[in-house]
Amino acid sequence: MIVVVDAGNTNVKWYVFENGIILRSVRSTYDDFFSSSVGFGNETFEKAVICNVSAYDTAEIMAKFPVATYYEFTHSSKIPMKIAYATSETLGLDRIAAAIGANLLSPDRHKLVIDFGTAITVDFVEKNNTFIGGNISLGLHARFKALHEYTGKLPLIETVDSVGEIGKTTHEAVVNGVVLGIKYEIEEYIRFYEAKYQDVAIFFTGGDCHFFEKNIKNTIFAHQNLVALGLYVILKYNEA
Repeated sequence: MIVVVDAGNTNVKWYVFENGIILRSVRSTYDDFFSSSVGFGNETFEKAVICNVSAYDTAEIMAKFPVATYYEFTHSSKIPMKIAYATSETLGLDRIAAAIGANLLSPDRHKLVIDFGTAITVDFVEKNNTFIGGNISLGLHARFKALHEYTGKLPLIETVDSVGEIGKTTHEAVVNGVVLGIKYEIEEYIRFYEAKYQDVAIFFTGGDCHFFEKNIKNTIFAHQNLVALGLYVILKYNEA
């Protein structure tokens, strides 16, 4: 078995793979991750791979896992994809891994990969296996936090139960403004790429992907674990 670790900005996620299939996954805040056991018991793993975009040290994270050695995905790693990004050394490793995961699932189509995490990333991969580039904006919870912290009286919204069209209370106004703002933003990206290119596969991933999958009407592949799939492919590619 192989353990795949996705150390993101806010949470750390890890996945147990066997023969290319995810057997189970765990998502944790860093406080919980470092203060408790990761829960593997007597299990050991033959290999591990990590993508670390957090502020934490990779060795400190991997010390929690029962694996003797691990492969760290970095900008110097070999990858099965061409990168056309002008500053490839600054391109987020998680963005690359998600694009490679999407390419595994849809190799013969253009791909628009939208990751709903701490930040929202919208990346485009041509069907000739080239990462073209994309855009970055604040994610759902970061927008709620920004509205609360940079104003005097707006509340901090932590959970979203329902979304309307016109807010009749301040709470509703904040929820609707943030959620609909993201919804309209993503719908316009989809319209733009579908008009410019033919046969575009739309992928949603990240912690909030299923929430927006329900609120955006389009033919969408929602796969919360694209980064993990991409890291698994990268590990196998660098073993070859």
